[in-house]
Amino acid sequence: MSKVTKFIGSVMAGMGTLFTVIGVVNGLDTRSFVNSSIQTQGTVIDVVRRSSRDSDGDISYAYYPVIKFTPASGEETIFESTTGTNPPSYSRGQSINILYNPQQPNSARENSWFTLWGFPAIFTGIGSIFVVIGGALFLVKLPVQQQVNFDFDAHFHDDSFGKDF
Repeated sequence: MSKVTKFIGSVMAGMGTLFTVIGVVNGLDTRSFVNSSIQTQGTVIDVVRRSSRDSDGDISYAYYPVIKFTPASGEETIFESTTGTNPPSYSRGQSINILYNPQQPNSARENSWFTLWGFPAIFTGIGSIFVVIGGALFLVKLPVQQQVNFDFDAHFHDDSFGKDF
């Protein structure tokens, strides 16, 4: 196996491990948030359009809902979702489920699978794939190509060649 293959495998496995750890830690944080949160209804009071530019200079847009809700403390709270979509997932006046920590109502999040679990699932999934591929490149012995030495002169330039004529 070449040193380059082992190096590529170890880099991929290392990056995959890092991604997996980030995904798992974020997933544990999300689980803690969900377990300590209260579910309630919020109302979309605005939809904010944000733009981003890719490496080719093309502009794309995502729409983030701004949500108002009243926690158990009675103090009205407004927050902007961290998850943007295109086209917009919500419209003004729409009621949506949210989760919030009673000690920190400003840490509210939409109660949707992607908002809560999308990041940890993607990072853990991609990281795991990189660990498997990188580990395979690092650990599996690839067959070494055998070099065949063929002595052309010994087979085709002996004295008996062509003497039959």
